Amino acid sequence: MDRNPQVIVAYSHNVSQAIRVHKLPRPGETIRALQASAGMDGAKGTNTAVACSRVGARVAMVAHVKGGDWYYKGQQVLKDAQIDDTYVILGEGIKDTSGVVLIDDEGNNMIVLGAHNEQAIPDEEIDQALTAMKDAQYCVTGYEINEKSVRHILRKARELGIKTVVNPSPIPDFVPDYWGDISLLILNEVEIARMLELAGVEFEEGNWEDSARKLRKAYGVGDIVVTLGEKGFFCLEGEETHFAPGIRVKATDTTGAGDGYMGAMTARLAMGDSLFEACKYANQYCSITVQRDGTISSYPTAEEAEEIFAKMD
Repeated sequence: MDRNPQVIVAYSHNVSQAIRVHKLPRPGETIRALQASAGMDGAKGTNTAVACSRVGARVAMVAHVKGGDWYYKGQQVLKDAQIDDTYVILGEGIKDTSGVVLIDDEGNNMIVLGAHNEQAIPDEEIDQALTAMKDAQYCVTGYEINEKSVRHILRKARELGIKTVVNPSPIPDFVPDYWGDISLLILNEVEIARMLELAGVEFEEGNWEDSARKLRKAYGVGDIVVTLGEKGFFCLEGEETHFAPGIRVKATDTTGAGDGYMGAMTARLAMGDSLFEACKYANQYCSITVQRDGTISSYPTAEEAEEIFAKMD
């Protein structure tokens, strides 16, 4: 059986738990936590890798992390998901401050990343990992790791002929000059508005084709997917445009839905779907995840998802 990875996730790696509250706090407001979430949460890279693997792609993780109890929990998560962790490198030091995820009764979330915990992957580790796995189809990354690492990952992947998938979250506070190395940019409503604003381009909410074409012109990216939550998604695939509506469900926890979408979409692309087909699958997939607690714990396997899809039909 071919065990070479189809998808490389060169990204952030971590596991944690969220805090449940009745409602998200307003500025100056003090609220009481209800409980820790029943689910398990991860960094964006961990989430994406797990979802991608559970949907059916062969996945490898590339990361450079600090130690601590969470590290061993994270490695067990990767092992359970059958993700190749050969290039997850344990660096010096212990993770110091944790971030926090708050989730309210409606499933809405607020995320604050931990201070001094930004993960950076040394250039030589990126080069070694991607070169060793140069037959992979896709490499996924994003700005939860150091920006210089993202830049190097994209350059190296393009050099090796590996297609790149990027989610600009947290949103950069500058105009990247290397987004021409991005094969597929996936972002939500807030993120596309902000990236157009950074480029000095007018944004018209709701006109997703206009926004996507302006974004491509401004940054030189390839295909574009705009996730719209319960309203569905829009994608610009070459010169073709596609839209599909959302699926109405009662959400209990939306944390990690975007990561799950990116993981499921990339898995389906690696398995031969067109971008529109992959996005339709990811749209359905995330209608399941938002009804479950946590991120890692919310992602179903392909078999589970198909059973639920059949009942939805």
